[in-house]
Amino acid sequence: MRQTGRSCFLAVSLLASLVSAEVTVRFSNTTLLLEKMNTPGKITLLFNVDATGRVVLDAATLSTEQTVQDIVNAWDGPVGTISYIGAFSTAFSLDITSMGGSSLKLTNVDGGGLGVSGQDPWRIDRPEIEFVAATASIKAGSLDFRSVSWNNRTRLETCLTLTSPYVFLTNSFIQAAGSWDVSGQGLLIGDNQVLKFGSIKQGNQYGGYSLAGFTFDLVDGQFPPSFTIGFIRKPGDFKKDCAVAQNALW
Repeated sequence: MRQTGRSCFLAVSLLASLVSAEVTVRFSNTTLLLEKMNTPGKITLLFNVDATGRVVLDAATLSTEQTVQDIVNAWDGPVGTISYIGAFSTAFSLDITSMGGSSLKLTNVDGGGLGVSGQDPWRIDRPEIEFVAATASIKAGSLDFRSVSWNNRTRLETCLTLTSPYVFLTNSFIQAAGSWDVSGQGLLIGDNQVLKFGSIKQGNQYGGYSLAGFTFDLVDGQFPPSFTIGFIRKPGDFKKDCAVAQNALW
């Protein structure tokens, strides 16, 4: 009976850990000032998963600047757990790059974040032009994004956009820094798929922000079959009004 009780306890503990599984990525930088050398190039986030679903991050940058390398290497270490048992004892990665600008930029404002070199080198601020892109390399399952964090916001109101192969989401915010809960919105990417972090105009105004980080789980399967393509829209349809772009499916 004791062994049965212990087995039940372990099973319940494992189930609880799977339900609460989440990986947290933060682009922390509290030392490197806003200088030209803050250019990490492509950042590769390699996630190693052990036999129980615990995840350890090994981050790398193409930069040859020792200070930049030190900042990125400081992100290494335990970052959470995943729920998909089929991905235990494997590894997966995210390549973080810039689109619409010359390069990624590190900012030290509000604890650190990523921007795109262009109009403002430490923000994502040219609507529908500049993006920070995360490209997945996954052997099994899909990444289900749960939240996105921003900081270093400019102007009174900014409209953050998230574009996956299946979903286009927007969020208009006035806080200088914060976190956006996108759990349950179907924001998934699979192997060789891309999630883009961008912005669109807010009326006749536009603002920018730095990407502070995000959270996700690695789950079984691809895009949920309960989602359909009944709402076929494109980001360009929403240039004049951020609010009407909320939660649109491709």
